[in-house]
Amino acid sequence: MGQMTFIIEAIKDDCRTVDFRDSAIVAVILARKHAVNGFVVSITAPNGQLFFADQFNLLLTSKGLGSDPTAQEVGRR
Repeated sequence: MGQMTFIIEAIKDDCRTVDFRDSAIVAVILARKHAVNGFVVSITAPNGQLFFADQFNLLLTSKGLGSDPTAQEVGRR
């Protein structure tokens, strides 16, 4: 199985940052730090699902990765 990559995108005013992490928990920790600092943050999971700040907890549960994306309010890029 290949490496899993989570893409964290944070935007605030004219500032945009993109980070890559190889685990969901590390991605969520970084994303929450950005959100606390006023950034609008999203995480793209390895399967293409797009998670916004109010959905980050789904990345840490069985309801997140690998589940049917039509069964939840999660976007796809």
